Amino acid sequence: MRPSALLLGIPLLVAAPAHKKPAPITATATATAPPTATVTTMAPATPPPTPAERVVARARLEVSRAVSYDPAYVRLAYPGGDPDPSTGVCTDVVIRSYRAAGIDFQKLVHEDVLRAPRAYEPWVKTPDANIDHRRVGPMLVYLRRHARSLPLNGEWAAGDVVVISFEACPACSPAHVGIVSDKIGPRGIPLLLHNMGPTPREEDTLDAWT
Repeated sequence: MRPSALLLGIPLLVAAPAHKKPAPITATATATAPPTATVTTMAPATPPPTPAERVVARARLEVSRAVSYDPAYVRLAYPGGDPDPSTGVCTDVVIRSYRAAGIDFQKLVHEDVLRAPRAYEPWVKTPDANIDHRRVGPMLVYLRRHARSLPLNGEWAAGDVVVISFEACPACSPAHVGIVSDKIGPRGIPLLLHNMGPTPREEDTLDAWT
């Protein structure tokens, strides 16, 4: 899944400074230097970050904050609920990162579970907005229903969500998830931002699993 362009940057319009009319020169015995014109230029405004840039920056913040891996069940506010910011799991990297672009997986997944409960079997037996979106299985179901699947041939873009199985199909099962980085690794492919314990990392493992 790629973050949609939900945020629009509106440039500020700044009026150019008006030139003052030179004061009249009166006849005196002392010569007066002619007025000089000063030309000023304004530096171009820095464009706001794109949604994908917001996602990657927020995922990288999980790495720099050294969030501790903790899969404990916790009760969350709804919508926008989050566990203790010092803790989290792999899905929390995605959830927190996409919220930086205005996308709340907690609300999206929960509403989709209520709308189509059979689509989420066997992952969800009783809808629970505290945990359903924090599990890789339900997140994958939502992505398959509402996002575009990309081939595993290098069409990655920064901010994409990568769902990972540690076993090849037909034994494959969604077990891990991460964010495609905007940094390219030594092998020429993007790095992966993810948390599989003990803390999040940014490393060259995007194609390490299936």
